[in-house]
Amino acid sequence: MKYLVFPVLVFIRASVCSIGLLVFCPNISAQIVTYPISPGQITSPDFTMTVNDNNVPVQKLGPDPVTNEKARAQRANILGGEMDSVNIANFSCKGVLTIVITACEPIEAFLIRPKSKGINGKVHGNQLTFTMSGSGKLQIEINKLANLAIFANPLEVNPPKRDDPKVVYFEQGMHILGQIDLESNQTIYIAGGAVVKANVRGSNLRNVKIIGRGILQGNVKISGTTNLLVDGIIVNCTGKSWINTLTGCHHSAYRNVKVFGYTVPWSTDGINPVGCSYFSIDDCYLRTGDDCIAVKCKDYGMRVDSITVTNCIMAGWMCNDGFTIGFELNGSTVENILVKNCDILRSRKGRGPTGGHACFSIVCDGPARISNIRFEDIRCEEDIEYNNFDLIVTHGSYYGDDPPGHINGVYLKNISWEKADAPFRILGYSSDNVVENVTFDNCTVGGTPLRSEDDAKFEINSYTKNIKFIYKNLTNQ
Repeated sequence: MKYLVFPVLVFIRASVCSIGLLVFCPNISAQIVTYPISPGQITSPDFTMTVNDNNVPVQKLGPDPVTNEKARAQRANILGGEMDSVNIANFSCKGVLTIVITACEPIEAFLIRPKSKGINGKVHGNQLTFTMSGSGKLQIEINKLANLAIFANPLEVNPPKRDDPKVVYFEQGMHILGQIDLESNQTIYIAGGAVVKANVRGSNLRNVKIIGRGILQGNVKISGTTNLLVDGIIVNCTGKSWINTLTGCHHSAYRNVKVFGYTVPWSTDGINPVGCSYFSIDDCYLRTGDDCIAVKCKDYGMRVDSITVTNCIMAGWMCNDGFTIGFELNGSTVENILVKNCDILRSRKGRGPTGGHACFSIVCDGPARISNIRFEDIRCEEDIEYNNFDLIVTHGSYYGDDPPGHINGVYLKNISWEKADAPFRILGYSSDNVVENVTFDNCTVGGTPLRSEDDAKFEINSYTKNIKFIYKNLTNQ
């Protein structure tokens, strides 16, 4: 098969141009855009990869050696285990893709996640081959090597121009800035192959974008902002902090963002909407030490309304839920939250105040009234260390001196938990601080229909009301 190769010019601030490679394959109408590994980044020692016979650079992410050594010692004393690292292959594409991964050793075992994708691979020696259609995200596990995350991004449409006065344009290469202070009506563009070492800060803004196909090495803290869009980038945080903290942000979105957190297992949450409304997180991949996505409402007078999390992959590596509402729920109300069509690949126990983490959860620690929460089409794979699901009202004072709250109205539909023996905890705090009106609709645990609490390991205390189970028109209450 012959390929037509054209240079793609990506305009930049400097006096030269950065060139990506766009490949057209006429027989299958495929297009591939690859990005170089920036100087100072680590080329993977574990894997090389081709897509439709085109080399796609693979790099390795993880903490720096000094931090890694300290963190390993810390975790060996407190939690046990090893600091996580991961390989990534990041490119843009359209059409049917044939992917060939070459490992540094013969392949004895492999797994392509999410399992829901139904992608089968073939092994020959140290090569794994499979096909996928169009853009998507995968996590490949081969032998005991560090995982390979594949990010097949959609092609960029009308990327910003470098001479636009409202655009801060980062070309391919390394950019060490320390901090970026955002302005209203501004676009930060990080081109594929660019690494920007900086923390991003902004408050009381409107109409801000952080987009591209490159890497932001730092964390994001933005507050009081309307119409924020973060799209397409990789956020790789090597410090101890919540990685993306969005406080009081409204009508805003994270789309196709890939988030990594290292250094220590706790306090490295992936994306935290805090007191936000009309906020969406779509098509994101999160691999963090602490909770992948955590909705919070930290301050008195705050409220959370209309949060959607869709089409995401969550793979926490040490001390995490995939998705959680909590702990810090000190505001008035948390309502109208939808989590749909997500895959949770991994959740670890850690050392949380309630005794351990879950695949996903609501932990009301504070006086908030939580209502109208819906989980739908969620696949929880087998690597769940502790709990499958938690609904807990605490005494309210783990993260502040507050009274307890209330959970009312949680609907779970088409949820599959692969691990059969992981517990489910539904625990109110008192007769005035209950968990009530919870429905499990067409759910399975270990492949078994969930028709009642007897079909799984449930811990339900007396401060709960109206827990229902529905499966194929069979209702038990």
